[in-house]
Amino acid sequence: MWDFGELDRRAVLKLGALSLLGKSAFGSPDAEVTNNRSCIFLHLQGGPSHIDLWDPKPAAVAEIRGSFQTIETTVPDLQFGDLLPGSAKVADKLCVIRSMTHRFTNHIAGTYITLTGSNNQRDTDREAHGDDFPGPGAVLNALQQKQSSVPRSVSLPNWLSIPGPSNRMPGQYAGFLGSVYDPFLVEGDPAAKEYRPLSLTIPKGLDPQRMGERLSLAKQLEFKTEMLEEDLARRFDHLQKSAYELVVDGKVRHALDLNQEPDSLRNRYGRNRFGQSLLLARRLVEAGVQFVGFNEFNQKWDTHGGLNGRYKQIVPEMDQAFSALVEDLSDRGMLDNTLVVNTGEFGRTPTINGNAGRDHWPNVYSTVLAGGGIRGGSVYGTSDSKGGEVHSNPISPADVLSTLWHQLGIDHKTELRDRLNRPMLLSDGRVIREILG
Repeated sequence: MWDFGELDRRAVLKLGALSLLGKSAFGSPDAEVTNNRSCIFLHLQGGPSHIDLWDPKPAAVAEIRGSFQTIETTVPDLQFGDLLPGSAKVADKLCVIRSMTHRFTNHIAGTYITLTGSNNQRDTDREAHGDDFPGPGAVLNALQQKQSSVPRSVSLPNWLSIPGPSNRMPGQYAGFLGSVYDPFLVEGDPAAKEYRPLSLTIPKGLDPQRMGERLSLAKQLEFKTEMLEEDLARRFDHLQKSAYELVVDGKVRHALDLNQEPDSLRNRYGRNRFGQSLLLARRLVEAGVQFVGFNEFNQKWDTHGGLNGRYKQIVPEMDQAFSALVEDLSDRGMLDNTLVVNTGEFGRTPTINGNAGRDHWPNVYSTVLAGGGIRGGSVYGTSDSKGGEVHSNPISPADVLSTLWHQLGIDHKTELRDRLNRPMLLSDGRVIREILG
């Protein structure tokens, strides 16, 4: 339980490190947001196979096309793998980019470029550090100009982690902007019967008035600190107030209560971690959160062997949840104002290996977009007949991120500044105007 009588700096920073300041010391205070769109970003970490999902090759030899069949979608001449019946039904709302490409074969490097667009890295394992380029949620926090009781960005249901002292995978955090801008983490399995994120639980018997009194006392004690510089102290004071508002205001607490949804809708998303996380993402967007990042369990989609059996386990729940999210947003009139991104850090090799799996392949892969002003029922770019190389219209992760920023009403040429006041371009990609509605 969270007790404001024991509130300290470490607890508040852990609660969310929300950026609710009117001006960023490290970001660009002049960045203008021109619309109210939100984004739900699904990262299928591990690298899903484009050939077995979004870009099937039915005319190829068995060693390339794999064991799955191809099914028609609601869009003429657009086919998906047969494990995606739900996505096939909402294909008229999807844009499939089949010409994604970059040069990194390492999971961590691939994840980093997917979330930041940055090529400034080695193609090796490493942990997050303070000079990293920030991820989208952190950037939005740093650019925020108006105070709010709702966090601007949320990650769920866990951080992506790697083996090592910190277990911090780069690309998710605020990097050179400073950890105060890290996204708010809502941790835990939303499909669990007793799902109640502790950091947002009001202690039993403690009403909002008493919490306010305790907050006031805690703030008085904080004035005595000599451990932080004046600027950081001001930041903490604001974070402390924000933490209080998150617990007491009720918007986020209400959004996290999935019991408010009818069983029929919860079943429609799927009674599993993936499905309930995406339902939670929709509720958070409704509550005013602008960016929700869904982190798939670490390297879950890494199928070097036994791909057929593994995909029969993991693809159906993704397909059910993703298609339900798109349908649900559409039914509620939210799809045009909510950009949904479904991607991995790379694809898989065109040829099945000796272990009946596919290996890492960044040369060409697929990313799927929906809503947010993106033209539905469309395909952009092509891979070659083997699904091994880009055939037309190559697209980089930086291009996808530039398009994301554009659709959120933020100039992708916005200049960020690191802690040494060095200028950093938000994205050096291009806006993919051909896919805009």
